[in-house]
Amino acid sequence: MIIKTEKIGKLSVWTDYSPKGKSTKTVYFDYRPVVNFDADNLKERRLAAVQLVELDHCNQKQAGRICGFHRNTVFKLLRTKSLLGIEALIKDERGPKAPWKYVGKIRETVKELLRKYPEWTDDTIAHKAAEQLETSISRSAVARIRTEKDNLKYTRLWKKDLRELAKIADSIDLKQHDERQLAFNFDDDPEFKRQVEDFAKEEPPKPKSATDKDFLERFREGQRNVFAGMLFHHLFLQEVDLRAAFDYLPSANNTYDHYEICQAIFFGLQIGLTSIEAHKLVNSGDLGVLVGRTSSPDEASIRRRLKEMAEYQPAEDLIDYFANLFLEKGFIDTEVFFIDGHFLPYYGLQVLAKGYFTVRRLAMKGNEIYAVTDLSGRPLFFITENCDIDFRPIIEKAAEKIISLGIRRPLLVFDRGGYGVYFFSHLLSRADFVTWAKYMKKEELEDLQYTSCLRFRDKKYLIGEKRKFIRESISTAQKEGRKDPACLEVRVVVFKELNSGTPIAVYTSDREKPAGDIAYYMLSRWGESENFFKEIISLYNFNYHPGYDIKALEEQPLVDNPEVKTIKKTIKGIKQKIGNLVFERQQIENKLENRKDVRLYQKLDKLQKEIDEFNNELSNFTVKLKEIPEKVPIIDLLQGKPMNRAELERKKLYDLIQMIAFHSREYLIQLFRSCYKDTRDVKQVLTKITKLPGYVKLMGKTLIVLLDWIEDKKHREAAVKFCHLINSMNPKLQGRMEFNLFFRVSSVPQIGAFGVKEAHDLF
Repeated sequence: MIIKTEKIGKLSVWTDYSPKGKSTKTVYFDYRPVVNFDADNLKERRLAAVQLVELDHCNQKQAGRICGFHRNTVFKLLRTKSLLGIEALIKDERGPKAPWKYVGKIRETVKELLRKYPEWTDDTIAHKAAEQLETSISRSAVARIRTEKDNLKYTRLWKKDLRELAKIADSIDLKQHDERQLAFNFDDDPEFKRQVEDFAKEEPPKPKSATDKDFLERFREGQRNVFAGMLFHHLFLQEVDLRAAFDYLPSANNTYDHYEICQAIFFGLQIGLTSIEAHKLVNSGDLGVLVGRTSSPDEASIRRRLKEMAEYQPAEDLIDYFANLFLEKGFIDTEVFFIDGHFLPYYGLQVLAKGYFTVRRLAMKGNEIYAVTDLSGRPLFFITENCDIDFRPIIEKAAEKIISLGIRRPLLVFDRGGYGVYFFSHLLSRADFVTWAKYMKKEELEDLQYTSCLRFRDKKYLIGEKRKFIRESISTAQKEGRKDPACLEVRVVVFKELNSGTPIAVYTSDREKPAGDIAYYMLSRWGESENFFKEIISLYNFNYHPGYDIKALEEQPLVDNPEVKTIKKTIKGIKQKIGNLVFERQQIENKLENRKDVRLYQKLDKLQKEIDEFNNELSNFTVKLKEIPEKVPIIDLLQGKPMNRAELERKKLYDLIQMIAFHSREYLIQLFRSCYKDTRDVKQVLTKITKLPGYVKLMGKTLIVLLDWIEDKKHREAAVKFCHLINSMNPKLQGRMEFNLFFRVSSVPQIGAFGVKEAHDLF
C-alpha cells in the first residue's frame, strides 16, 4: 500500500509498504520521481540525503526530515563525501571509527600542514597527515581542502561557443603562420644550423599520390602544430608496429588504413579526448600530423571503421599479439602477476556524478574487465566478461594465457574473491598463488616468531611464517558435487607494522621465495595493482564505451518511459487509499443514522479532509502523467545495461588501444627518469613536455620538431636531455611515409615563445 508521509515545498514523499513489511520511499519533485530508496537501509538513506541536497531540491534540514537524519548529520554526510568520497558514506563503522567522526580532525591536520609546508605536494601532505592520524588519506582529499576556498567556477562552453572559438583560432593561425613559409633562426644556435644543413643533403621522400604531394609541400614550408610534443610517442609506436598488427584484417580500399584509425584513437587519448565524438572538437590538420596524414579521420569515420573491424572479431587475437610483444620487448616484469577487476556499469553516453549512484545501481548487472598487470602496474592483457561469471574461472583463464605466452609457472596475486580450497588445489598444477588468508583465528598467530623485517613505502613491517593445512567444509564440497572435501598445505606469511601490532595473514603455495617477497607482493596488491585502474580511468576515461552511436540511437524507436510506470503505481496506491477512506466514511455515516455523536462528526470531518487531500494529489499526479511522454529515446535507458557481443568487441578494441597508450606513456616515463632526477613529479613534467606546441618542418627526409621554449630552467634542461636521448634512438614517424624525427627545444626565448622567425624577417 502506498501512503503519503509528508510534503515539503514542491517535494512530496510517498512510502510503499510491501506485503512482507518492506518500505520504499519515493520522493517526487513537481510530481516527478527524483529519489527512490529503501527506508530501512541506512546506506541508501545516506545517499538519498546527499543527492537531494546536491540536486538543489531542498536544504539540509529538509533532506534530514525526508531521510530520517538530523540536519547536522546531513551536513556531516555532505562534508564526508566531498573529502573522502562516496565510499565513506556507505561504510558501516560506528563510534570513533565512523568517517564523519574524524573528518574534522583530518581537515584540521591537513590545513595545519598546508600552512606550515605550502611548497609540499598534495601526495606528501597526504602521507604526512596519514602518519600523524594513523589512517589513510588520499591525495585528492588534500587537493580538495587546498582549493575549497577558490571561487573559480567552471563556465560550460556549448557546441556553438566551441565552433566560434575554433573559427577565431583557425583565422589567426592562417593569418600568422600558414600563409608564410617558415625558416629556422640560427643566430644563437650554430650547432642546430649544422645539423639542419646535414638533413637538407638527404634525398627527400617521393610522393605516391596527390595527397602525399600536398602533405610534403606543407611540411617543406613548415607549420605550427599545437600537438608537436606528442610526436615523441612515435618512438613507442615504432617498437610495437601497429601496421603489422592490423595487416591481417581485410581492407576495402578505405581512405585510412586500420592502423591509422587506431593511431587517431591513440593520439586522441594522449591529448585528452574522452570519446570518439570529441574528435570533432580538435583541428583535424594538427591531429593529422601525428598520424602522418594531411588530416585525421573524423568521428563518423572512426566509429564506422571501428564497427567494421569489430565484425571480424579480432580483439582476442590482437590482445594475445600485443601481450606477447610486450613480453618480447621487456615492457613487462615476469616476476609476479596481479589480477584485479573493474566493474563497467556505464558506458559514457552522458556524464554522471559518482555520488548520484544509488546502492541499487552499484549492484546492477554490467560487465567486468579484469586486468593482468606486473609488479609496476603495467598491463599485460585484460579479459572482459559479464559480471555474472565467478572470479575463479577468470583466474584460471588468465593463468592459461600467461603460460601460453611462455611463462612456465606464473605466480598470481589476487583478492579474497578468488579464495577456494578446491580451486587452489586445482590451480597448483599450473601456477602458484598469493592471496589473503581467510578463516584464520587470532590464536593461530599468537605463537608465531617474526624472523625478518621489510620496509615498504616508509613503513616497517615484521615478517613471520608457518605452515598450515586448510580444508574446505563438507557442505561446500557437496554443493559442488564432490564427496570428499579438498585439503591443502599452504605457507602462511604474516606481516604487521612495527608500531601497530595488528598481524595480517597471507596464504601462498610458493615454497621458494622468501617470506619478505610474498609480503611485498601482497602489499603491492594495495598499491600498483589497484592504482592501474585509478590511473587509466583518470587518463583516458576508461569507462567510456564506443559501441553506442548516439546519432544512430536517436533514430531508433522510442521505448517505455520508466517514470510513467512509477507514477502509475503511485496513482494506483492513492486510489486504494481513497477507497479505504471512503469505506470508513460510509461506516461512520451509517452509525450517525442510528445515533448522533459529536465525536463521530469530528471523525467524519477528519476523514473528509484526508479524502480531499488525496483527491487533490491524485489530480496533480494525473495531470503530470499526461504531461510526460509515455515513450523516451533508448539512450536515456542504456546506462548500466550489459553489452551485446558486437558492442563488447568494439569495447575490447578501444580498451586495447587505451592499454597501448598507457604503455607508451610508461615507456617514455622510464626513458625520462634518466633525464630528470626528481622522482616526485617525473610524470607531471614529462606530460608537460609531450603536450608542448611547436613547429614542424621537413628537411630532406627528416621532420624537425622544434618545441616551444620552456620557462622553468630545471624542466628545460631535462627536456633538452630527453630530446638528445630520443634522437639517439633514431625515431621515425609511423605512417604512409616514414620520416626520420629530430626533436629540439627552442633555445631562443627572445624571439617570441616559439624560437622561429618568419622567412621575410631572416632574409
